[in-house]
Amino acid sequence: MSVDIPAEFQQFVQSAVESGSFHSEAEVIGEALRLLQQRQSRLGLLKEQIGSAIGQLDRGEGIELDDESLAGFFDDIKTRGRKRREAQQQGDA
Repeated sequence: MSVDIPAEFQQFVQSAVESGSFHSEAEVIGEALRLLQQRQSRLGLLKEQIGSAIGQLDRGEGIELDDESLAGFFDDIKTRGRKRREAQQQGDA
């Protein structure tokens, strides 16, 4: 199969090959297609998750958070993130 690379991408593809990151134009195109496929797959999963969440809300399964609850929620996320970062830093030492 022969593919014409649009003019606006030709220099980018050529630079990627010349930099040594890829051995050929076909490799550059292959990587671009792999990333596109990966993105579409993730987007499909995200759409499914959003649809499921909307269904839960429609069934009244959601919970309302007031300002105090929301602040506590974010404080918990920060605390867990800090602990994880500290553990990673100790593991790197």
